[in-house]
Amino acid sequence: MSENISLPLRPGRPKNPNPEFVPPKGKDTLSFNEKLMEAAKGFTTTFAFAIHVAFARQKGLRKRMPPRARLQAIEALLQGICFHYDPLANRVNVTMTNLAIECGLATETVHDTHTNVSISRTTRALEALRDMGLITYKTEFCATLGCNFPSDISFLPDFFRALEISERAVEGACRARHAYKNKKRKEQGLPELTLEEHIAAAWGAMRSRFYAYRLKRKKQGELRAKALRDAQRTHAEIQNLVRKELTKEIAAGSFPIDRTAIDAEIARRVKQRMIMSRGNFTRIAA
Repeated sequence: MSENISLPLRPGRPKNPNPEFVPPKGKDTLSFNEKLMEAAKGFTTTFAFAIHVAFARQKGLRKRMPPRARLQAIEALLQGICFHYDPLANRVNVTMTNLAIECGLATETVHDTHTNVSISRTTRALEALRDMGLITYKTEFCATLGCNFPSDISFLPDFFRALEISERAVEGACRARHAYKNKKRKEQGLPELTLEEHIAAAWGAMRSRFYAYRLKRKKQGELRAKALRDAQRTHAEIQNLVRKELTKEIAAGSFPIDRTAIDAEIARRVKQRMIMSRGNFTRIAA
């Protein structure tokens, strides 16, 4: 009798050959976005898609029609970016990692002490849509956080034309969102904003939220790294380190010159570092 043998994946074959966008639980989207998602179904099989691939080839940005696996990734990705689309700002409000996971395009590699999440399949699909002149796709590195800001993805007019979405429908969705935002501000007792002010605020809102969240996580990581280094130190050694840190802060003018406050701060920091250094530290609380 012949045994069933599972063959390993060939090099270059994706781990998930049939990606599909799964909306996040508890989150709804706009009716206009649902219209976009419906229009984007099967887009890679249309003549409009083939025309845009030809445009990219003529410009030297693409050499051929994307392979089948790339086309499947684009299909799933189109559903995701349409779901997270903000008509007011004309941008996609989601991070690339979350988008890749929701679309089934992320892969995870487990190492000894950590795991790495790869989203290269998502970025390649976005780059293909960008080269076809359908979207804009830009990334920016933040030196303070040590990582990239959420990618700026917006839809170009050719994207809506390719999906047979009229300019009037796009403008109407933007105006409706603008009116909704002003209604909410009026309920909160705030003055109304112009369309341009709302667009500027919408573009900065996601980046500011991401910056605050990542900065918080970075501080948590620094505290955890410090706790791991303090694990082998005694109470006296930690106290000496705290005194040196506080001396530098006083010299720099970031801590008041008050001996009582200094003694209390030393005791507080030493106690906190002792607790954390003995393994009593989590991301939730110390």
